[in-house]
Amino acid sequence: MKTIVAVVSLLACWCLNINAQEESSPNVIFIMADDLGWRDTAVYGSAFYETPHIDALAKSGMRFTDAYSANPLCSPTRASILTGQYPVRYGLTNASGHLAEIEEHLEQTEVSEDVRGAGPLSRNYLEPKVYTLGKAMKDAGYATGFFGKWHMGRRMEHWPESHGFEYVRGGRHHSGPPGADGKRKFYPPWTCDTLPSDVPADTHVDDLITDLAIDYMTDQKKKDKPFFICYWAYSVHAPYQSKPELIDKWKKQVDLENPQRSPTMGAMIEVLDTNVGRLMAFLKDSGLDKDTIVIFTSDNGGNMYDTVDGTTPTNNAPLRNGKGNNYEGGVRIPLIIRWPGVTKPGSVNHSVVSTVDHYPSLLEMTGQKSRPETHKDGVSYVQALEGETFDRGPTICDMPRFIYTTMNIPNTFVRLGDWKMYRFWYDNPQDLTHRYELYNLKDDIGEERNLAAEEPEKLKELSKALDAFYEESNALGYNPNRAYNYRMAGVWYATSDAGTIAAKDGALALESEKAGYTVASNYFSKGAKNGFVAFEAKSETEMPIRFAGPNYGKVVELTKEWKKYELPGSQIYIERYKFFVTLENAGEVEIRNVKVLTEDKSEMVEFKFY
Repeated sequence: MKTIVAVVSLLACWCLNINAQEESSPNVIFIMADDLGWRDTAVYGSAFYETPHIDALAKSGMRFTDAYSANPLCSPTRASILTGQYPVRYGLTNASGHLAEIEEHLEQTEVSEDVRGAGPLSRNYLEPKVYTLGKAMKDAGYATGFFGKWHMGRRMEHWPESHGFEYVRGGRHHSGPPGADGKRKFYPPWTCDTLPSDVPADTHVDDLITDLAIDYMTDQKKKDKPFFICYWAYSVHAPYQSKPELIDKWKKQVDLENPQRSPTMGAMIEVLDTNVGRLMAFLKDSGLDKDTIVIFTSDNGGNMYDTVDGTTPTNNAPLRNGKGNNYEGGVRIPLIIRWPGVTKPGSVNHSVVSTVDHYPSLLEMTGQKSRPETHKDGVSYVQALEGETFDRGPTICDMPRFIYTTMNIPNTFVRLGDWKMYRFWYDNPQDLTHRYELYNLKDDIGEERNLAAEEPEKLKELSKALDAFYEESNALGYNPNRAYNYRMAGVWYATSDAGTIAAKDGALALESEKAGYTVASNYFSKGAKNGFVAFEAKSETEMPIRFAGPNYGKVVELTKEWKKYELPGSQIYIERYKFFVTLENAGEVEIRNVKVLTEDKSEMVEFKFY
């Protein structure tokens, strides 16, 4: 009798365990847009783009206002989601997952002469030995599907199939959409072996992967198997192309007073939004919506270094800068999470979260054990989803490269509470000490007022937190650049020792006893050739300056008073060339408020002199 009771008890416990496991195994759809900025949806404040389906998702779930990508570029952020590690720790810090040659994470001591801090090189692949989120979900009994952009290596061992995903459509090395025709990159024929070739010529790749994702979820429902799907759209990455009928529609809605005014981007975001709507409609129609977690986010901020329709693809205001730069516009991203029965519909959460946090959070949300030895930097945000106070502690983001198109200077930032500190490594032009910027984002979301000098204790606190991370992680750090020329102010440098270059009250001050003294900047803009360079200048000696360009460039006559100037990009070297400015005579010149503008006068970048 005792044996029978023991067996019955054992069976009862086994059944309870199975039921608990089933209850803790909700389906998961992880939707990630490519280059969608923080303000590129209506629910996040856009007055131009229309995103009814993403807005509806926010109304049914929780919207985060202070979510960050772990890097302002795509490949590193994607790796951060799957590893739960900051790119600076893991070593994938560049958008180089499409390159054919293998690159490794290595320390550097010598880089270009116009860079002061030498950051480490990036690996360009997701190594197979990493126990990724995909592997964890597969081992937990999930059907795992990947649809869309991968961009983390060109070899089989780096692809989704080697990282826990059983079914893959897309998922190769491509940095953008995989179309073979450069003028129709979002349309077939494809340069991707996992996408079906027998589709109509007008099939948009994101429409296609939505079809395939829905088919996959339908199959898993028939099998009564929970699924984990990454739907990582190709939209809204360059090239800036979309459905012609949608572009025509958005041309009629352009408001020249709105900083977001690209009809092509409007069309691209509509394609993205429509497909989000299709995925949500499927969940509702199939009855899976009550047992499916949905995450919607982006891999980095909106692109403001390209041009389309005579303007920047988008505008991240009030945030500063954009994709490829560590300021807020490059790393603050949309994040909406719908967890039926847990997240309060229509709720807004101001907790700081990072893309490294998705790994431990999804483990907890699906009833799995934490893996701190793997997701070393991730912190579960389940408390936030449950409506409780959540504080992940210091949030780190490293950008070790000087990016000439975005003006990113090698730096690492740490955010703690409302405060955000940047350490620009070895970036003081005179002595190669670190340069710091400190902002209170609660009062200054646009990062306009640097409080580093006014708040020394806060600066010390955040600097200590950053040092603690490097000590704990043993991450590769920076070195002063051995090749630095010591002839710089900001990102401008003198080509010789025939004069002096310095920063003076925020202006570029040049002086020489000889004619021909030249300064330059390696910054270039992909779109400013049809735009403008705007600046103010003066000369006590009333000396003219020459901007290098076609037909001997452009000579600008200066006066003793500050005066505004605006030069067409077509008259000077600005695209894939250096800026060259030459003093026509002996004397001195001051230049300030130098900005690169698009054809419609949208600001792309402003030079800072220090």
